[in-house]
Amino acid sequence: MITTIMQLLVLSFLALPLLGVEAYNALPPVPWQYSAGTFKFSTRQPPAIYLQTSAAEVRDTDGLTLIPPSAREFAETFAGDLKDVFHVDIRVQCVPFESEGADHGPGIYLGIDELGKYTYESGVETSEGYTIDVAEDSLRILGGGARGIWWGTRTLLQELMLAREATGVHQGDGTEEIIELKAGRAVDSPAYPTRGFLLDAGRKWYSADFLKDLCTYASFFKFSEFHYHASDNYPLNRGHNSTWQNIYSQFSLLPDNPVLYPLVPRRNESHNRAEFESMQTHCASRGITIIPEIEAPGHALAITKWKPELALGLKDLLNLTHPDTIPTVQAIWSEFLPWFQTKEVHIGADEYDSSLADVYIHFVNTMSEFISATSGKRVRIWGTYEPSNTSVISKAVITQHWQYGQSDPVQLEKDGYEIINSEDWWAYTGLKNDHTPILPAPYPQYFNNTRVLNFGGTNGWQWEPSLYNPFNTTAEWQVPIESKGNKGAIMATWNDNGPDATTQLEAYYCIRDGFPVVGARSWSGRRGPQINVGTLGTSKSILTNNAPSQNLDRRLGRGYNPGDLLFNWPTDATDDHLAAKSKGMNYTMQITYTSWFTLSSTQDAVSLTLTSNSTLVFTADGFEYPLRSVAESAFDPGLPGRIWANDTTSTHTPTDKIGGSRVWQNDTFLGRFEVFVFGGRNRLFSWSQMAFVAPVEQVRGGVREVKIWEGLVR
Repeated sequence: MITTIMQLLVLSFLALPLLGVEAYNALPPVPWQYSAGTFKFSTRQPPAIYLQTSAAEVRDTDGLTLIPPSAREFAETFAGDLKDVFHVDIRVQCVPFESEGADHGPGIYLGIDELGKYTYESGVETSEGYTIDVAEDSLRILGGGARGIWWGTRTLLQELMLAREATGVHQGDGTEEIIELKAGRAVDSPAYPTRGFLLDAGRKWYSADFLKDLCTYASFFKFSEFHYHASDNYPLNRGHNSTWQNIYSQFSLLPDNPVLYPLVPRRNESHNRAEFESMQTHCASRGITIIPEIEAPGHALAITKWKPELALGLKDLLNLTHPDTIPTVQAIWSEFLPWFQTKEVHIGADEYDSSLADVYIHFVNTMSEFISATSGKRVRIWGTYEPSNTSVISKAVITQHWQYGQSDPVQLEKDGYEIINSEDWWAYTGLKNDHTPILPAPYPQYFNNTRVLNFGGTNGWQWEPSLYNPFNTTAEWQVPIESKGNKGAIMATWNDNGPDATTQLEAYYCIRDGFPVVGARSWSGRRGPQINVGTLGTSKSILTNNAPSQNLDRRLGRGYNPGDLLFNWPTDATDDHLAAKSKGMNYTMQITYTSWFTLSSTQDAVSLTLTSNSTLVFTADGFEYPLRSVAESAFDPGLPGRIWANDTTSTHTPTDKIGGSRVWQNDTFLGRFEVFVFGGRNRLFSWSQMAFVAPVEQVRGGVREVKIWEGLVR
């Protein structure tokens, strides 16, 4: 028997600002006009939810989804969010509205605004706007449509959370909690219809449950689209000296037709139709439409591995002159178009050989015509340089601008094209390592809010979707705010470093703080309230930590303080299967053991194992990460020095939020978990730190005790 007692301290530190006494602001900010009085929300006697009878079955038709929820479905989801956040059970009651007052007593009234007209910044009318009236006896949200009601409930939830924090009173011991909202009125509508986020699922597997939770989180900040990048491959210029057939590629949708099975090398990393439709339904229930992307004719290694005869010299490019290429791509789309509950889809079409502009343009236009004729859907593409003097891309095609030198959004808009702002300078995140395609604009590992709050490097100039050019910031180089062709903006998160470079939850942590800021500026545009930078830290902390009906932070409870003991096994459990599944970033875990062991979480596909030969290994999403014996001196420079814990048998060093999981045995530092990232445009290779959640859904082997504390135990 191994008699050594091991204390395993795994740290991943996510810095959150301390809450101060200053005012808090919703994100997006709301244009309130306050009046006398307050509305009281009691957790012991919560207000009723009254839904206008005539509004109950209203479904918006002006959005992109083909499965729009009814106002009643949105109201029921809102009631579920109130239960999740404030632990109250409220039934939605359908009642007629007879006046502007509280017709049926105190409560929250949800209905359709029959008189108001809401518009985007372009002047185009939208059902997404709403008016919220707060009075002493009732609170009323009237939407331009079902989504308007929904976005109004997001405002109400945020205001309740912020007011609760301002009072410092929290429910937890069963006593009544009363939250007071100032009386007032706000008329609010989004500046742009497209307020989106992209996740690269072609170079990294993400589970359906994770993606649903991500939609839930994004919806809280009034996002409207999830751009699902469904197919891609590891960059060939980082090929680890492998043959192109062995380079990682993935097609993350599993076809029903067996003829197309060769597209999918790992079926366990693909969503079947039922799973994908479940994702679409869930996201739509929270106001978000999934926009699927299947990449071609570039980034197409999944296709060329299946049919090598269709490849160009660069094997992830399709040969568009081959007679079977377009029919093959059309066959793929024919399989999946019936899956996609959206009016628009994305065909990729970026980073192709610019010397083949004519055949490229023919491909884009042919696919646009085919998809329109087959399904009635419109097509989006990435902005791509296509220097042709004989043909042009159809104006039916929407261009998603991502980089200057690839497309000119100002000229596209002038020429009558519809465009989307994904300018990489502000929009892109490169998971795990920063990398630099253009020296002035590296893609950060964590979303860079500074670039949104200081567009073009100008202090205090807050970005919004009409601002495309951060290099030449004069007005003529930006898109007019009144443009009807500018649909909005999409932030993008890429897995260029491959499927093993991050875990699913690391990806979330890299973008979690970007959602409130990008969502706010995409919604408000130039006309709406700007973000109060002075209170942003506190407001963002409150809202991200309390976003309803998901637990991507993997908290073990709510409202705990640094140093709190959150988990104590076996004291807190009666068997090896635990109610808790994992603890998210910013924790200290101590394991006392006598022999090999495994801690695991099926929810997060993560396990921590001490093997029979005493090797400590994290496994995440099927990839193994053995502990590396890295000297303490190899830590990032400039961090605080060694800090002693209260238990003097162990030491640990804090990390910043980019740091990873690190291990000590008794008083000896053992190392950290890392991944080897090969290539990139600004480096040959590097070791990068991995940060894992603490898996505690199941405990097996020679474990005597597991404890987890919030934050760094000193």
